[in-house]
Amino acid sequence: MIAARSDGTILATTTSPFSIISEQSHYSEENPQDWLQAFDEAFSQLLLEAPELACDLEAISFSGQMHSLVLLDETGYPLRNAILWNDTRTVAEVEFLKAQYAEHLLQVEKNIALEGFTLPKILWVKRNEPALFERTWKFMMPKDYLVYYLTEQVFTDRSDASGTILYDVKRHAWDEELLRELEIKPEQCPEVVESVAVVGKLKPALQEKFGMEREVRIVIGGADNACGALGNISHPETQGLISVGTSGVVLAYSRPAGEVTGKYHYFNSAISGWDYKMGVTLSAGYSLEWFRKVFAPNEDFEELTGELAQVPIGANGVRFNPYLFGERSPYFNPYLSASITGIRANHRRQDIVRALLEGVTFSLKNVYDQMELGEAIQTFRITGGVVKNPLWLQMFADVFEMRMEVLALDEGPAFGALICAIQGIEGGESAEILRKFNPLRKTFNPIAGNVERYREAYQGFLEQSEMQNRISKKME
Repeated sequence: MIAARSDGTILATTTSPFSIISEQSHYSEENPQDWLQAFDEAFSQLLLEAPELACDLEAISFSGQMHSLVLLDETGYPLRNAILWNDTRTVAEVEFLKAQYAEHLLQVEKNIALEGFTLPKILWVKRNEPALFERTWKFMMPKDYLVYYLTEQVFTDRSDASGTILYDVKRHAWDEELLRELEIKPEQCPEVVESVAVVGKLKPALQEKFGMEREVRIVIGGADNACGALGNISHPETQGLISVGTSGVVLAYSRPAGEVTGKYHYFNSAISGWDYKMGVTLSAGYSLEWFRKVFAPNEDFEELTGELAQVPIGANGVRFNPYLFGERSPYFNPYLSASITGIRANHRRQDIVRALLEGVTFSLKNVYDQMELGEAIQTFRITGGVVKNPLWLQMFADVFEMRMEVLALDEGPAFGALICAIQGIEGGESAEILRKFNPLRKTFNPIAGNVERYREAYQGFLEQSEMQNRISKKME
């Protein structure tokens, strides 16, 4: 959570954790009530660190995890735990959608059906918990539930709506044909507005609870990746975004498209008139976390990666393909598995760790190569845990053969929500707001001598990935 003045001054930042619930294999859930407690704790801490907010705060906005499903009853209370974006229980529902609606989804929703999206989760609940779905008043995404908590108003924005694959991304409306055929009531859908829309004000009980002395307006905000783009990219025509967190994302803005191929995700953005293309590697930073947890539990990441400069490009022949959770882009194969290959008796741990970094970088380059961007992107803004590691940042520049830029503060989605709040209240251009708050800190340019060696290693990575993808499909 970030508090800031519209002149670019950051007043305070706070966080509050909550836990994932996984009661069986393929299940990933969170209790929406935990989000409310986390909000209360983080907001209260923010008020302690910046007490002037009690009389000066004008607006609150949100970024939130995409695709996750929240179901409310008529009293506005959650009917069950939220089913998260990384929950994969919906294999049967996805197969049904692919068999019956593949062409429709590509033409209208601009995406193929995947386990992570919201619509398969709705269908799973309809099939497995029909009595509960009958009691459903509204479905929404996580940030929308927080907005409901603050205002008692039900809205979502275009970026989150398009991530449901139940939404016409061109017409900016719920897909009436799908709603009718899948027997989902239109009135169960939240109203869709732009990310900068003011959708209500802080309700009196919370105004009193937090000691707010003035009316606080609530701006809907956007999905995490849409806000991440808003909080990093100042030139949508020529800049892209690479985010390396637990998963990895490559994102680039796009003018509204006619036809898409299904090799990438396609969603409405938080900027009116722009959509965006996005590809995902499911296990990016998590690949390092997995290795550390299994093989070096007493070391931190700085110790783990401290000697990698001594290892040459190509990791002395060791190769890592990072499919610990199957893979999203470009294979869309939940059965694909990770591998570490090429290991011989002379190899050391540093070779394997270097291969981990290279494998994640190559995987995201593979995502980028499938996104049909042509030569539009000239620079990438890069964010996430990767910004702490100069060697990895240089690796991205060399592998992508493109300049990588790091901003002064690494708070992309939160900054995107902040920009939504400022635009919703004061207007202005998002790029100008971004430059005011978060200037460029460092740039990494490709090193000519490295590029050719990475090209060769990348080809080996692609061949290994294609082989593993073919084998996994034969084993389904």
